Formats: sequence, C-alpha cells, structure tokens
Amino acid sequence: MKRIVFLMSFCLLFAGGLFGKDHAKLDRHIREKSAKGKQNEKITVIIQRTSPAGVADLDDIKTKGGKVKRHIARMKTIVAEMTVAQVEKISDNPMVKHISMDEPIKGHSGESNVVSGAVLATQTYGVTGANIGVAIVDSGIAPHPDLVVVKSVDFVDPTRNGGYDAYGHGTHVAGIVAGSGASSGGAHKGVAPGVKLVDLRALGANGGGYSSDVIAAIDWAITNKNANDNNGQPLNIRVINLSLGHQPYESTADDPLATICRLAVQNGIVVVVSAGNYGKDVNGHTVYGSITSPGNEPMVITVGAMSTFGTDSRFDDAVATYSSRGPTMVEHRMKPDLAAPGSHVAATLAAGSFLAVSHPELQVDGPYMMLSGTSMAAPVVAGTVALMLQQNPGMTPNTVKAALMYTAEKRNVSAFSVGAGYLNAAGAVNMAANINPAAAVGQYWLRNMGFDLNYSNVIAGSPAVWGKTIVWGKGYTGNALFYNAHAWGQTIVWGDTIVWDETIVWDETIVWEDTIIFGETLVWDETIVWDETIVWDETIVWDEAFF
Repeated sequence: MKRIVFLMSFCLLFAGGLFGKDHAKLDRHIREKSAKGKQNEKITVIIQRTSPAGVADLDDIKTKGGKVKRHIARMKTIVAEMTVAQVEKISDNPMVKHISMDEPIKGHSGESNVVSGAVLATQTYGVTGANIGVAIVDSGIAPHPDLVVVKSVDFVDPTRNGGYDAYGHGTHVAGIVAGSGASSGGAHKGVAPGVKLVDLRALGANGGGYSSDVIAAIDWAITNKNANDNNGQPLNIRVINLSLGHQPYESTADDPLATICRLAVQNGIVVVVSAGNYGKDVNGHTVYGSITSPGNEPMVITVGAMSTFGTDSRFDDAVATYSSRGPTMVEHRMKPDLAAPGSHVAATLAAGSFLAVSHPELQVDGPYMMLSGTSMAAPVVAGTVALMLQQNPGMTPNTVKAALMYTAEKRNVSAFSVGAGYLNAAGAVNMAANINPAAAVGQYWLRNMGFDLNYSNVIAGSPAVWGKTIVWGKGYTGNALFYNAHAWGQTIVWGDTIVWDETIVWDETIVWEDTIIFGETLVWDETIVWDETIVWDETIVWDEAFF
C-alpha cells in the first residue's frame, strides 16, 4: 500500500506543471511556474535547439520581448531572459528542442592528501600531477603563496583578469588539488601540487552563480584545452573540478549542465563533480535520491564525502552524514561513484574573502582554513586523477573512472552512499601504471601480465584492500578492467545499462520535495569538541551557503 501511495504522489508531483497546454519541451521548474499562474514573471532560461541559432533566431527572441544574454554554439544553445509566457511561445518553435531554467548554482561545501593515499602514490611513483591542467570552475582563485595559477578567465565579471575570489570557496578547492604547502612547511600540501591550475570563475561574491555561467566556463575549457597558458606553454586541460550543483528538474539528456559535462568527457576531459550536501533532512534523518546536477550525469565522476575524524588513519573513517546519496532523482541511476575525505579539510585561505572575514574561527595555521563538504571531497579525486594521468597520459576518462572504482576500498555501507567505495589514490596510480592504452580493443592490456598490481595498499598504517568492483549497471567485478573494452572509450555513455533490482526499497526511500527545502538546509560546517572523546556535530545549518 505504501508503494502505491508513493507512486501516486510521485506521479502527481511531476504532473503538477502540466495543467492547460502540454509544454513537454519545458523543464519541470518552468512548468511549475506556469501552473501557478506566473506568466508575467521574468526568468532566465537555457534554450537548446535542434540546429545552430542564426541571427534571425536571436532576433526572434528579442522581437518577442526577450533579452539574449549568451549564445553557446557548441551546444546549439541560447541563454535568454524573458517572461514565462514568452518562454511558452518560444517553445512552440519546431527548432527548439528543450528549455531549462538557468538554475542558481552554489558550491557544496584530516590531511586529505595523506588519508586518501595521495602521499603514498607520490612516494611510490614520484607523481605530482606535473603538466596536467586542472580547471577549477568555482568562485575564483585568490593570490596565495601556495598556489600557482597559469590561466584565469572570469565568467562573472569579464573585466577582471583573475586573481580574485570574493567568497573564498574556489581558493580552498584549488589548494586541496594543488597547494604546495609551502606556508605550512608541507603540512597542508594538496593532492597534486605539480598541476597547472586553470581558474575559471563562474560563482560570484556570495558563492553562487547560474548554470549558464558554469556551462560557459566548461565550454571554454573544451575549446581551449590545448591553448597556451600565461607562460606560452600548453594548458593541457585534462581535468575539470565542479564543487557545485543544483536540484535536478529534468533528465540528464535534457539538462544543459549535464550535457556540457558529457561533451567535455567526450572531448577527453575527466569531469569530477561533488555529489551534494543533502544526505540528511532538518530532523537528521538520512535522505536518499539527493544527488545534485551535474553529479547525476553518468559520464562524470561523482564524489561523496567521508569524515576522517581528525586522523590520518582510515580505520575510523565513515560516510559524512551530510553527503548526498543516490539513486539519482529522475533516472534512478547508481550514484555517487566513490567517496573521498571531505570533512574538516585544511587548505588555502583567500585573504579578505567573505568566508575569511565572516568566520575567522575557520582559519587555521595562518593562511589556511578548514571546511567540510562534498566540495572538499571532489578536488581530492580531481587531484588523484591528475596523478593518474601524469603516470599514464593515454588513459581515457572512462578508463580513469573505472580504475578509481576498481581500486577503491569497499566499505560495508550502501553503494548509494559511497558507490564503489573509498578513494585509494595509491591504488589508482598503481592501476594506471599497469594499463597499456595502446592495446587493441578486446586485448589483454595489463603490463607484465598484471603481476605488478598491488590489490591492496597500506595508507598511514591502515590497509586499503581494493574492492575490484566497477559500478555500472549491476556492477562489473573480477578481471573486467584487465582487457581493453569498448566501455573504456570516450563515446560510451556510462550508466546506459542501469536497471532497478530488488535491492531498492522505495517505501524507505526519501525524495527531494518531501524532505528538503533546497538551498536552506545545507550542512555548513561541523563542531568539534576536543575532550576525552570527539563529538562531531554535523547538524549545523547555515542559511543558503553551499559547501
């Protein structure tokens, strides 16, 4: 009976915006506004077309009273401001494929380089991410002694030339990826201090922005991945970090933010995304189905957060209560893909930023600050990917994703919490070192017959046994990654074969609308009481700030 009631309410929820005309091309958010009679409300939308937009198409929007804000040719997409009624009229154009709201975007916020196994990877293989470009799409990267930025582009304020982070989130994320640790004697070093940091500012002074800004930044990264940096050297952008997201209102096939991420992967760039901080409701109950967009996109690497409880040991690590869990809201796919350290991560501080000024208690060891969230877990993985690609530049994004999953430490918790398991950076680099990407499809591609694979690593005294599971459909295990398969190519859409099985109990699954007021129930930080025991209070809510 509960199942029937849930399904009825689920259907009613998605039918809510369909009264009157059937605007199948509009996302659910726009349909909801239409159903509530908000025809004259001005909104900004992302219009995806079946063919490239010409001058006449742009003029048509202006003629109907709209304002064209941006044109993204790669996606055959126009970003425009207009009323809900005008959007409905535009949707009648047979050349319009789909229209989405330009959703507000905000960031999702031990020594992560140690507990993740990155330090062990560097010690074993000498990798630092050297010559691998990592694009940080965030609130900007402020000047800091630990950070070297080789290129900056501002999509919020084009008059700026970089070196600006009024909020402080992007600088912290950049430090987790590539901080040198110079200001702390190496104590707060990033995962891959040798990478080329590319600063693509898409979030404003309040830590927020819009999907269209993020899309424009990713589009720039695709176009300029092999352009020269400030020193005349190739950027070699191989990784994009997105510590941000918004509530999904449509399938990933229609979601423009998911679409541009998919295009980035198909162009050879690994896209790492935070899962979101919606793992519990205001009453502290665990919430499922709360993965944000674009973390719901199958081809990106979606990262949940682990609490390290202030130690380098992995023995006591556990899934952070705030970390968003799967399945994805619309398609019911398995996410996240894996989890990484995300709680109380010390990294570079943007002096004078909102976070630094408003919350001085977050500052630690001088020019560093401590934040928690899946925003902090994602760059740990992004840095690990850079280490893998330095070790083996021939790996495709799908191969990288498979290797991360295969070597992750399996945890005795739901895959909807940690995906394939807990990041093992040392194992991932070991796997990368043993793959021969030149092998023909269908051929065994492990070097030295695979005898050099570790299958386990000892990280800061804790054993991390490889889970040897790739979560795709019902999961690949055993020797799936020992052969070069079509699945590891760039054109294969990860997750197309996902099917429901009997392990999903809908009656016990909580969904977005019933429990979460999006943007108002986010975990901000955790309070530590250092006494004979450590009390980790993970129930703090901070207005509309995303970490």
